[in-house]
Amino acid sequence: MSTTVYDNQHLLEQAIDLKPPVLPPDTPLKVALAAMTQASASCVLIALEQQPIGILTERDVVKITASEIPIAGLTIAEVMTQNPIAISIDLAENIFKVLGILRSAKIRHLPLTDAGGNLLGVITSESIRQILKPSDLLQMRRAREIMTAEVIVSSTKTPVLEIAKQMATQRKSCTVICSECDNKNQKPVGIITERDIVKFQAAELDFASTTAAAVMSFPLIPLQVKATLWQAHQFMQQHRIRRLVVVDEAGYLAGIITQSTLLQVLDPVEMHANVELLQETVAEKIQELKEVNKQLQKEAFRRSEVEEQLRLLNENLEEQIKQRTLELINANSQLKQEIQDRATAEAEVRRLNTELEQRVQERTVQLAASNEELQQEISERKLLEEKLHFSESKVRGVFEAMTDIVLVLNTQGNIEVLPTNSAAFYEPDCDTVSLTIERFFDDDHPDDWWSIVKQVLETEQTLNLDYKLTFNGREIWFSACISLFSKDAVIWVARNISDRKLAESALSQKNAELAHTLQELKHTQKELIQSEKMAALGQLIAGVAHEINSPLGAIRSSVQNIADFWAKQLEHLPRFFQQLSPERLQDFLSLLHASSEETDTLSNKEKRQLKKVLQRQLESEGIDDADSLACTLLDIGICHNVEPFLPLLKNSKNRNVLQTAYEFATLQKSTKNIATATDRAAKIVFALKSYSRYDQSGSKTIANITDGINTVLTLYHYQIKHGVEVVRNYGTDLPSMLCYPDELNQVWTNLLHNALQAMGNKGVLKIDVKHQDNSISVCITDSGPGIPPEIMPRIFEPFFTTKPAGEGSGLGLDIVHKIIEKHQGKIQVESVSGQTKFTVSLPVEIT
Repeated sequence: MSTTVYDNQHLLEQAIDLKPPVLPPDTPLKVALAAMTQASASCVLIALEQQPIGILTERDVVKITASEIPIAGLTIAEVMTQNPIAISIDLAENIFKVLGILRSAKIRHLPLTDAGGNLLGVITSESIRQILKPSDLLQMRRAREIMTAEVIVSSTKTPVLEIAKQMATQRKSCTVICSECDNKNQKPVGIITERDIVKFQAAELDFASTTAAAVMSFPLIPLQVKATLWQAHQFMQQHRIRRLVVVDEAGYLAGIITQSTLLQVLDPVEMHANVELLQETVAEKIQELKEVNKQLQKEAFRRSEVEEQLRLLNENLEEQIKQRTLELINANSQLKQEIQDRATAEAEVRRLNTELEQRVQERTVQLAASNEELQQEISERKLLEEKLHFSESKVRGVFEAMTDIVLVLNTQGNIEVLPTNSAAFYEPDCDTVSLTIERFFDDDHPDDWWSIVKQVLETEQTLNLDYKLTFNGREIWFSACISLFSKDAVIWVARNISDRKLAESALSQKNAELAHTLQELKHTQKELIQSEKMAALGQLIAGVAHEINSPLGAIRSSVQNIADFWAKQLEHLPRFFQQLSPERLQDFLSLLHASSEETDTLSNKEKRQLKKVLQRQLESEGIDDADSLACTLLDIGICHNVEPFLPLLKNSKNRNVLQTAYEFATLQKSTKNIATATDRAAKIVFALKSYSRYDQSGSKTIANITDGINTVLTLYHYQIKHGVEVVRNYGTDLPSMLCYPDELNQVWTNLLHNALQAMGNKGVLKIDVKHQDNSISVCITDSGPGIPPEIMPRIFEPFFTTKPAGEGSGLGLDIVHKIIEKHQGKIQVESVSGQTKFTVSLPVEIT
């Protein structure tokens, strides 16, 4: 026997209460209540010649009190629960099987007998909790996660009789006594439990005239909602109590935690510790079954391989999840740091951009002034040309005052230089007129300027030309205006524009710098969107990990059930089938066929009704133990037609056929649970993969809007399932559209995240998607408190946030606004008290 099996048996022995109160059935009820009170026990066992025939619990006493039945003259036999569920110590096997019986039968006390049926003791939920060692799970989880919020509450003036009736009617083990206050906020001051009712009965208390304030347990030992389950466990052991009242930070009632609640937390963790033991046991059983026959040996070996593969797949999947979680946590930390760095860089870019805009404005003003001067000079030049027609002498005087170069050129190649004062404007040693004339006769460009002269003569239209001359390695720029002078001549007027060219070159350089800065800003914006997306994904990691762990826990539990079945049945199956007669074999196969039908869709009420019908039918046929058989038949899947199986059920020797069929049905349900859990985990992983993908192409792709919304809702399933009702109204004619799917996913993430935070993860979240006027409209409405009117105009400003420091960067809605503008769409917000609606309109662009 392995050490783990020994430890399980040792735990079972520790959980047994070997000295519970045991009384004969004719004992007066008053004596029994006194015995329970003296022993501080939650039940009394009734035995006849060491054979258990009934049990009286604290809940039974509460029911008697609520019914106002006088206890004087009553014996235990008249009020006890007859034929209680009991188990032989040989069949108990381990502590976990006992815990399963307590839960499946919904009882808190399980009598334990020896092989002869003699009473040995009793196992209770309290004794199991005391011997189970709390694991790290108790230290990781909080009281608010598992507390029962539905608590019976009474005031200090309520009679004890009314409290007992409430406990009996609602099947609760205690009532919390609160001081007088409003219905929403109640401060607990005491508590009355089933054990207190037993004490009151033993003391012959007048329940009708005694108020709760006179007998309640106080002062109360409250537990804060933020306390860990480990602290709750220590409180229970330290104060020797079985219930803890949970209060919020203001001291108001929030819920209650019982020992049964802690057991539900402890059980899955401890069960996981026995996986390797069960696998070793399966291997040992398979080795023993090799001698039965070769066919069973092959089957057992195949199933062992499948089980090992499942275990390896499970371990591999857990390792991948842990590794991926660590990577995402590290990435989240890096992204937060990058966001801070980028925010600093963006502030610097904004400062530089403001400085550049100011310089551009100043230079624009200067250029505008220069342009006005040029326009003024052109006007003056036109005025001078008009005056040339009136007086040549006046023109000569004007030319002498001009600093421009003025030439007259004809078709014969003659050049006449008009007498202007160009030398006064340039350096004395630089003859710009001669340099200009030499260009007309340059061998490298012999026809360039003469072709322009011919063009003016042919078209009779004025042409403008900018050219440069090189003098001592320095470039001098001119702006020439060539116009018709006569039928065979043109006039060439050139003005020095070197200063303007320098200004234009400087302006072009500044424009290039601004274009480069704008490109960097766009790149920074894309990185901010991806960083915000990864930051949101980091906040979802805890919920996603929990959502993946849930199906993994279901798979682990189902695999264990399968392993338990084969460990128990493989050795007995060959002998079982050999002993079956043809009639019983046919019954067995019919039961297996019935187990394949779906019965899980039935509600608990429907199952109870079907069980009563089956039980009455079996009792009418004179079949013993009709209640237990009805439960087994219903679990197998036989709900109505039980007549073909009556010959099997009437013979008690054939009960093993029914039990074996029931275990095969349980095996089939475990297989279905594994399939369902695998599909759930695959869906979550797919959603996580789709969300974290980043398209580097920068081009639009065809996508469906609702697919992105559903992906984000899948990632937020953990926050939604605890109190948010999601209403989806998707149109039936929604087309796919060209868009940036990754950026739109960030829009839905920010809007849904803000909605859930506004509601405190409690309320109604409504999503409407429809197609109208060649655009897709997405409305996201939450039932939160609404946005105050004074901050409504600022919600789309970058870095504006109403959240505490460290919880928000203020970039969420700014990024949303920029992404919608990038899609040529619009976003609107409407908010009143109790409702906020964001409406996103996107134009449909289909190729």
